[in-house]
Amino acid sequence: MNVQLVAKTVGLRKYGILDSEEMVAAIARHGIVKEDNGKLIRYLMKNAHWSPLDMINFTFEIETSRDIGRHLLRHNPKKQEHSTRYSDRVMFEPIEIRKEHPTNRQSSTEVFDPEFSFSGYDKVLASELIDDALEYLEQVYFKLLEQGVAKECARKILPGCLTTTITMNGTLRDWLSFLNVRCDNHSEKETQQIATLIGEELEKQMPNLFSEIDWRKGMFM
Repeated sequence: MNVQLVAKTVGLRKYGILDSEEMVAAIARHGIVKEDNGKLIRYLMKNAHWSPLDMINFTFEIETSRDIGRHLLRHNPKKQEHSTRYSDRVMFEPIEIRKEHPTNRQSSTEVFDPEFSFSGYDKVLASELIDDALEYLEQVYFKLLEQGVAKECARKILPGCLTTTITMNGTLRDWLSFLNVRCDNHSEKETQQIATLIGEELEKQMPNLFSEIDWRKGMFM
């Protein structure tokens, strides 16, 4: 898992000297540049004046697994995902084995590694069985490629933990909405971790704004 900020809106002319917070404020004031240490942008959020927050963008490159990537892609129409049609690389994200939550279908509980009997094994740990299964699928995948099977067909056997890279672009408002949902403790653990990394980078870019919102817990909008 890895998250990097790779691009952001940069101003020109009189906006060229402004940081991200100052740019939003200047746009909200219709071009008047005035230092206020984030006061106006906090006012805009408090009073649901969202349109100035749609004027600046941040682009993140996110390396994660395919199944977690599906959660991310639900949030934003502006994205691009690495395609396995153009690469032979096969890498798997580590799978943390957690217990099913007894009442909450959206959540899991503590990490564990159960041991049990399984076809061909007297006793096997869940982690060992997963490793063996992934190794087998990787061997089958490359054997299919050796036989001339198209990548777009062979890749269908690869599991959800296959590593992928997604580039996502959104406005400040988009990302605040994303954090609001994916930092919440009902979100899947790995998705929360990615959201936290994105929030930490946005906090560096806009410290005055982020010091005023409890973004790590979600539900602030």
